[in-house]
Amino acid sequence: MDLGIYGSGGAGKEVYDLLLESPGQRKNWGEIVFIDDTVESGEFWGCRRYTFEDFKAAFSPEKAKVVIAVGEPSSREMLYNRVKEAGYSLATLIHHLAFASETAILGEGVVLQDGVRVSAEAELGANTFVNHRSMIGHNTRIGKHCQISANVMIAGCVDIGDTVFAGVSSCIRDHTSVGEHTILSMGSVVLKDVRPYKIVLGNPAREIAQNKDEKVF
Repeated sequence: MDLGIYGSGGAGKEVYDLLLESPGQRKNWGEIVFIDDTVESGEFWGCRRYTFEDFKAAFSPEKAKVVIAVGEPSSREMLYNRVKEAGYSLATLIHHLAFASETAILGEGVVLQDGVRVSAEAELGANTFVNHRSMIGHNTRIGKHCQISANVMIAGCVDIGDTVFAGVSSCIRDHTSVGEHTILSMGSVVLKDVRPYKIVLGNPAREIAQNKDEKVF
């Protein structure tokens, strides 16, 4: 089975490094290629790189899986839908220095980078990316297409909606909820529920704007 990394920016490079650093993950795949619709097909980081249309022509859904490697949650959702409509399954990748409880539930296409810990009975929705050294507490539920940045601390029994971005070193108190399409700015300390489509900032975190454009970067 071959693997297409959808995105050749920073997140794509980090996913490629995950595979190089984790022999148990690397051995699961034959050829590893990049997919990027913003550049012409060619070579990148010693691998072949394709547009998605060219990838579909070269790799059938029976012979390849895809992992989404972009940081923008709305883009993650869009690319996920494109990949699924084309008939491909998504790869779930776990760095060898990450830990997920046997009782945790990981959706299709989840990525756990090094140092991540997913505690007992936590649930991560499809296509959610958890970056370096972040912690997911017990019985916490994270929706689909979320981007959890590095060093994020999420306590137990938290409920996070779909397509949420949690910035670097943000922190969420136990028994709180974060609505869908919310952006938690870097270093935010969430002590109470956050409504959907909000941008929050600060310690304690407060709502500062509506997430009208659904764009982080």
